Amino acid sequence: MTIINSILEKKNNLFYKLKIHVRKKAISQFENKLKLLQKKISDYTKDELESYVAKEEKEIIKSYKNKSIVALLALLGINIF
Repeated sequence: MTIINSILEKKNNLFYKLKIHVRKKAISQFENKLKLLQKKISDYTKDELESYVAKEEKEIIKSYKNKSIVALLALLGINIF
């Protein structure tokens, strides 16, 4: 049972690290968008910021999924372009 617990712990740790990475990247992308719009973080409420960052997270996860599918197809030798 300790091996199973160890594997589950490593899996949870990996998902946590991925979630943190995606969150940091989403915040960075949102800050860049704010710079382009010439706005400040203080112009938005906490709830608005949270929703914008959540949208960025969804876009990042979507792009990761698309890239992994393309990589898998390339690995299998299937050309979609």
